[in-house]
Amino acid sequence: MSLKTPNESCGLTALQREMHLSILTFLRATDLSNVQQTCTTFNNRELVVSVVDHFAAEVYPRELTEGFDTPIVSPLKSVVVASNKGRKKAESQVTIKTDDSLKVYTFEMLRNMETLVVTRAISRPEPPLNSDGTCFYVSKSWCKSALAWLEVQQEERKERELKQQRAAEEAKLLASTPSKKGKKQGKHPGSSGKKKKLSRKEQRARDRKMSNALPPPPNVNSDLVCEHGCIKNCSSKQARARRRVMDKQAWKILKSFYPDSHELSAEFTGCLICRAEDETAKKAVIDRKEEEKANRKKPLSCPLVRGFYTRASKGFPSHCLVPPKPLPLEMSEIGKVETSHDGFSMFSPIPLQYERTCPLKPGVYCALPRSWCYKWRKYMKNGGDCPPPPDASECLCEAHSLPLVPPHLESFLRGETTTLLGGTSNLPAAPPTSPFASTSLPVGASFSSPSARRTSDSSTLQALRAAGLSESEVHAQRLAMARIEDERIAMVNEARRPRSDSTSSTGQERITNEQLDRENRVVVEILTDDEVTALESLYPRVTGGTYALRFAVIEGCGGQSEIVWTTQPCRE
Repeated sequence: MSLKTPNESCGLTALQREMHLSILTFLRATDLSNVQQTCTTFNNRELVVSVVDHFAAEVYPRELTEGFDTPIVSPLKSVVVASNKGRKKAESQVTIKTDDSLKVYTFEMLRNMETLVVTRAISRPEPPLNSDGTCFYVSKSWCKSALAWLEVQQEERKERELKQQRAAEEAKLLASTPSKKGKKQGKHPGSSGKKKKLSRKEQRARDRKMSNALPPPPNVNSDLVCEHGCIKNCSSKQARARRRVMDKQAWKILKSFYPDSHELSAEFTGCLICRAEDETAKKAVIDRKEEEKANRKKPLSCPLVRGFYTRASKGFPSHCLVPPKPLPLEMSEIGKVETSHDGFSMFSPIPLQYERTCPLKPGVYCALPRSWCYKWRKYMKNGGDCPPPPDASECLCEAHSLPLVPPHLESFLRGETTTLLGGTSNLPAAPPTSPFASTSLPVGASFSSPSARRTSDSSTLQALRAAGLSESEVHAQRLAMARIEDERIAMVNEARRPRSDSTSSTGQERITNEQLDRENRVVVEILTDDEVTALESLYPRVTGGTYALRFAVIEGCGGQSEIVWTTQPCRE
């Protein structure tokens, strides 16, 4: 493209120089370079110097432009200017050296000045935050990417200038020393002849750094602005991590280079519209959770379902228990009379034994796996995935599809154990017969039979009567001898019984959940037929496909209870 002469130009070139200066100061260095290549009126060295001086002194603060023409920032010590005298094929070139009296500026130096100004504005320390409108927020991620991009641009510019300098030195060396055949050209006096090469690791790191550096976005606060054009709402910790405070002067400079940026004053804490939407969304979530909780716990209004929900540790309905029946004993063996140290008589009962019968009242019951009961109670308490309908198909054997009665359930129904799901006794204790002692029966304790308690022979009793003892004293001695015999037998039984870590100090064996899972294929809980019907009504869409392990407790002749299963259990 050929440069236009002033005669061929339009009326813009006829303006005064001050007008040209004012107009050109609104453009950036790249735009000014394009204008310089378009028209000879703006390809004036004095005009270029005036524009660069005006930028350095009036447009940007002096503390940000200081040193832009030094070799560190602008390493060119001389510039080549085309001579206006004599346009020949080979135009003569004049080298103008920079000194205090003659300034030689180019728009490349202006570009270096702009890079220096942006770098210094971003690298300024953060001012104290105040609410008088003199502080603004800038994205920290944008500042980081901008500094990386400017650093890469600076390195590329230095490499280009270094290549140009080497090419000029080689051309000068070739021009000063003519080459001769058979003789090797000498090296430049100021060069070592060796080029510094980077290692492969350094070259890979440099290439990675150059490739990762991308131009920063035109909006410096693109990640801080919400959809309404205001600053996003965030916590104080997130705000410190994402925002950077900048003074008014530095913000104006960034705004001039990136006019598409959103201005975020530090006096605004967040978008009010976004805050209102967040509060509305939170309230909607809370209302939805409350509604789900109310619908989930609505079945607990039924007394049958609520009773099953609240007896997690027992495993059976406590209102269906029958009191234990003690074994009949003779009146002479119910208690004994002891004489205290102060001479008063005291009544001390002997622990009673109970019949081993089914602890449940007559009726229809159902056994469900404890795993399903646990999932259902967890769902009713905390929510989550709703468990499937109640099903006891886990208790069926794989060979015959017949129910397998768990050992812990069978022991409980026979009265051999007082607990269903482990722990100490859940059955109510018999009422005490005396205020001086309890009548609870320790598990595993052994007592002698009535015939064994009457081991004293008639000769011993006659000898006591002959000694002058009354019948009451003879009876007291007989009870004392029976007590000594019971203690001896209890000590023998305790020594023969194996010790266990789970045995309590009172003699009651405590069964743990691990022991239940180890001894039983499936651990179950007992429910009444009405409770199972109420649970099945919570799943109206399920018409079939579930199995219930039902049994009935029937009171037989002689007061003994019998267990009748709806399906005959598998005994193989």
